[in-house]
Amino acid sequence: MKFRGHAHRSLDDKGRLILPPEFRDTIRSELPDGVIVLTIFDKHVIGITPEQWNKLESELESIKSPSRELQNTIRLLNLGYTETPVGKQGRIAIPAHLRKSGKLDRDVVVIGAGRRLEIWSAEAFENLLDQDYDVSSELAENNVSLPF
Repeated sequence: MKFRGHAHRSLDDKGRLILPPEFRDTIRSELPDGVIVLTIFDKHVIGITPEQWNKLESELESIKSPSRELQNTIRLLNLGYTETPVGKQGRIAIPAHLRKSGKLDRDVVVIGAGRRLEIWSAEAFENLLDQDYDVSSELAENNVSLPF
């Protein structure tokens, strides 16, 4: 499953969000029960498939003697875990604990980040766009050349 693009959205008074149609269609076509896992990662709410969650959980459990930082990351992933159905119109409920952890207020941006979707506050998204990134050496080290 791949998510690309972004859309500005508003949460309703109950913390529900309508996903962009292409995200909704991707989820509903690839997940028969239409359920995704929401959690907190990198200070944002992310959505992944239950299969991705199970694989991640298994891989994390296999790590012997994780660092304190990794233990805290695992804690954050687990404390945020919520399964949420994607309605026919693409509506999902974002629980209060995830809205608080992700610092989500009314205005949010849903971002396609490859194998996951991310839900950012509009302010954090604007800050992301304002940053300058020089990843040329990292791309070169990994033999990635941009076609433009």
